[in-house]
Amino acid sequence: MSEQFFSVEHGIPLNVEPLPADFVLPTLEALEQELPAPFRIAGAITHVDVGTARQLRSMGEEFGVLVEVINQQSAKINLLLGYLLSQMDEPSQRRITSRFGGSGMSFHDTNPWPPGSLLRIKLFLEDEASAIYCYGRIVACHPVPTGYQLDVEYVRLRHDDQELLVRASLHVQSRQLKLRAEQRANPTK
Repeated sequence: MSEQFFSVEHGIPLNVEPLPADFVLPTLEALEQELPAPFRIAGAITHVDVGTARQLRSMGEEFGVLVEVINQQSAKINLLLGYLLSQMDEPSQRRITSRFGGSGMSFHDTNPWPPGSLLRIKLFLEDEASAIYCYGRIVACHPVPTGYQLDVEYVRLRHDDQELLVRASLHVQSRQLKLRAEQRANPTK
């Protein structure tokens, strides 16, 4: 992936599976076939939700009750989807990002991992009620007080999933900026 996107400091759960040195990355078509069903479903629902949100905003205030009912139904579906995705989490592979964005992410580990190593990655975007299944490559491994920070670039990632990562990072950044503004306005809190 050569396109660069900004990243934001934020912790999201992920699974990382180191792959053998002779592993051959799947094509995007093969990645699509390999994608576990819950990830495929989550992606489709997220895509529909984005379109629906645009349409609801254009309806205006006169349809407020209808918009609220649709939002409640969406929230119920997102709860079920969150549960379904949580079943894909492998505790032995669980880490938390320290930074993420549309072109890569970072996480910490107690051991160094060699740069160039390939990883199978599952990112669980709880705030977006979605998850991403992709492949990455370690581009750097830096010592930090708690062990090592591993910087990863995505090397096989569906376009829709990249858009979701960009959108999720923008949502996080927006919340962080709002919180900073509130803290500046009320420094005693």
